[in-house]
Amino acid sequence: MMGARGFSLCLLLLLSTVAIAQQPRLMWPVGHTGGLNTVAFSPDSKYVLTASQDGTAKLWDARTGYLLQDYKGHELWIDKALFSPDGTKVLTVSNDNTGKLWNTKTGRLIGTLHGKTKPGELGNGGIWIDGVFSPDGKYVLTVSNAEKDKNTTWVWDCSNGKLVKALPSFNEGLVPPVFGTDGKTLILATGKNKAARWELISWKPLGVIPGYKEAVDSAAWYSPDKKYFISVEKDRERSLRVSTTVSIRSAFTKEVLAVLADTLSYTNAFCISPDSKLLVTGPEDGVACIWEIPSGRLLLRLSGHILPAYETGFSADGHYILSYDEENVYSGWERETGRPVRDFPGDVYSPYSEFNRWNGDGDSITTYFNDSTSIAIRRKGALAAAFFEVAEISPDGKNVITAEGTWDSDGRLWEAGTGRLIRILRGHTGVISSAHFSHDGKWIITAASDDTARVWETKSGRVIMKADGHQTGVGSAVFSPDSKFVITGSGDNSVTLWNRLTGKQLYTYLQTDSANYIGMIPSGYYQGSREGAKRLHYVTRELQAISFAQLDVKYNRPDKVLEALGTKDTLLVESYRKAYYKRIRKLGIDTSRFSNTFSVPVADIINRDSIAYEQKGETLSLHIRGADDSYPLDRFNIWVNESPLYGQRGISIKTGNTGSIDTFISIRLSRGTNRVETGITNVNGTESYRVPLLVNCQLAVKQPEMTRFIGIGIDQFRDSGYNLRYSVKDIRDLAVKLKERYGSQVLIDTLFNEEVTRENIKALKQKLLQTGVDDKVIISYSGHGLLSSDYDYFLSTYSVNFGKPEEGGLPYDELESLVDSIPARRKLMLIDACHSGEVDKEELLRIDKSPDSLVRGFKPIAYKDDEKHLGLKNSFELMQDLFVNVGRSTGATIISAAAGTQFALERNDLKNGVFTYAILETLNRYPAVLISELKRKVGERVEQLTHGLQKPTSRNETMEEDWSL
Repeated sequence: MMGARGFSLCLLLLLSTVAIAQQPRLMWPVGHTGGLNTVAFSPDSKYVLTASQDGTAKLWDARTGYLLQDYKGHELWIDKALFSPDGTKVLTVSNDNTGKLWNTKTGRLIGTLHGKTKPGELGNGGIWIDGVFSPDGKYVLTVSNAEKDKNTTWVWDCSNGKLVKALPSFNEGLVPPVFGTDGKTLILATGKNKAARWELISWKPLGVIPGYKEAVDSAAWYSPDKKYFISVEKDRERSLRVSTTVSIRSAFTKEVLAVLADTLSYTNAFCISPDSKLLVTGPEDGVACIWEIPSGRLLLRLSGHILPAYETGFSADGHYILSYDEENVYSGWERETGRPVRDFPGDVYSPYSEFNRWNGDGDSITTYFNDSTSIAIRRKGALAAAFFEVAEISPDGKNVITAEGTWDSDGRLWEAGTGRLIRILRGHTGVISSAHFSHDGKWIITAASDDTARVWETKSGRVIMKADGHQTGVGSAVFSPDSKFVITGSGDNSVTLWNRLTGKQLYTYLQTDSANYIGMIPSGYYQGSREGAKRLHYVTRELQAISFAQLDVKYNRPDKVLEALGTKDTLLVESYRKAYYKRIRKLGIDTSRFSNTFSVPVADIINRDSIAYEQKGETLSLHIRGADDSYPLDRFNIWVNESPLYGQRGISIKTGNTGSIDTFISIRLSRGTNRVETGITNVNGTESYRVPLLVNCQLAVKQPEMTRFIGIGIDQFRDSGYNLRYSVKDIRDLAVKLKERYGSQVLIDTLFNEEVTRENIKALKQKLLQTGVDDKVIISYSGHGLLSSDYDYFLSTYSVNFGKPEEGGLPYDELESLVDSIPARRKLMLIDACHSGEVDKEELLRIDKSPDSLVRGFKPIAYKDDEKHLGLKNSFELMQDLFVNVGRSTGATIISAAAGTQFALERNDLKNGVFTYAILETLNRYPAVLISELKRKVGERVEQLTHGLQKPTSRNETMEEDWSL
């Protein structure tokens, strides 16, 4: 019964654009898996750049927190990442002694910047490397303390990553280059308390600056307004403590205006506010400090970290201060008050393994397993090899494969009986974390921190396959029993299946949390739990994020995933396929339009970049522009927190027979976060991608927030043979509970028994139209749910014809229309009645045998006599288990008491319908409960009370918006 109305809301979302390059990229929901080393905002404050010890840098949408881009390719962790002055490029510098220059939007590698010291020559010590863009963005300068590079500043061309110049400098103390205030000169430390000045472009020396302080570590920044120059100098004292001096200078005269007090032991975590008024430092004692510029006065101390802060920064609007420490622990504070704020979104996972040594005697080979493996190979009492973290004996006992596991990127194959080294397996550029033989011993597989696994032929040492596709280091890799497949596991919480013969990636599985998952095949089709799928999102080539719902109907195909994996369970595949097509029919979608050559209209909020995140007014003006080059437009809509401002269907623009729209619209904002989206639909029912705009509305005068409760209960009918016991009591009990919870801020309207008519129910809409955008609306219905002979869903009224419910019954769509196009945006509908869907005879008879239950449904109409239809119940229920309902409809969450093949039960011992009883029980137990939690807790309790006979489901639910009841 929800079929055609979802057509224009969902079809949009699934189709590709004319060019394949325009197809949005699916982003795997994986954050950093190692500690964060740096955080930076783009010059326009739209993006956040993070760099991590996992060897990757990531680009995030600063407002929504969506991951937009992965910069992946370094062999070791990334020390620093920064934007070019115009934001079009990203520089990453790594402990592997290389820098990499990337195109910000495409993620394309422009060039790798490396000096004379190669990764294999780094040794076991830490390598420090830094980089900076020239003010005009034409050049990148890098310095390193690697042995062959420590006295050189490398100058690179930003357009192609090619070396321009190698300038002599004194870098052993890791003094980074500093650009002059004119942007045309460069200052490099030369030692002996001197610094050389160089002219950009010509690279001519301009003389030496005497009195430049040689330091163990130093850095300098200009304030955003270019009025002040912040210098930081570190020196190691005889006590081995590090003394840090932080000075505020005039950018024009270099006069020292202030020296920060008590600056002993400050780390490199420094940041200047966007308005150039504040300086934040992150010291080693875990307390960040806010200082006034230019006075140097200490304003606030911000406690939060236990370990030293690695990076400190301001939010894009300058209102919040953000900081990460070396354990990837994030802290945030309000700028004005120092009050802590909630965590930045991101997944943190950092696996560690202990190295256990084994000591033994005798001519033997011994392996010891406990988080890691050690092995001792002895021959006639002489130790041939020992104490490897990674080691395994071949199945026939003739060979041993080992790796040292700390810094070693090479595997070693030994003869077990003699301890003779047979060969070294070279190829990995990262540390080998695991090594295993195939079951027949013919192959060896190694996994490493370079994000790859390799399969080697044991006899020749030849690499026959390289598994490359994980986001971060591969921690383990094993063969299938027949050695035809390889399975790899990564620190990004994913497991991937590969074909050993072809090297092709077959399937990737990601555990998003303890209960949810996603599995994907290379073609882009995926399967997963409902909540797992919600973690996905897509990114356009313009770095605009769109939610998973806009392409989920096309790509969420568990049947295709199982077929690609070669499953022999054809019945399961067919069940999944039926469930998928049940969903398609329910949404009214024509799958023949799933084509890469079918165009998608384009629409956006044109003035989004000029709209501030913090809004003090209650209205917001939007400039909406959209177009379709192929087809006329049909309608457009705006959604605020997933509630459509112009109802499910939107505003029709068909009469204009035009392919474009350009208009200004003023919308009313809700208090708090507002997720604003717009979309246009062409005459084929294809809708544009929705790109969210987030704004936060905080009004000076707080308006009262009201809750409107509408209760409809009916247990007495004109045809008294179908009377129930507790439907009216259900509604009365809910009204009492809400009155207890909200007091004078709840308005209650009820209809009972004879009052329950279609006319009276439709009249309630006028009251709901008087609500405000911040109000809550709760509608609860308790009574019979009926299926017509055409299997349309009706709710009982007092005078309904139970043999023909379309006569006098209330169509479900009319009940749902109460919450369509009303001002209130937080809307909940509870239906304690039989859910729509097919019901088979066996289930009906089983429920009917329960002595203390009455079925809230009409038995002769609620099942199909034709036996060929009986099995279809599985596809409907499976559809609800597998897929999120992405037809946003009215923006209300609608929770029904039972699944499509089940009935809502009354219990004499509970004195309520089971569904309503579970709601009341939850409200009694929790003073406040999120709607998502209410749905989950009530569902679990109803299944428990009915021993699985009744399973509540959602007819509709919001994807992002979750409010408290």
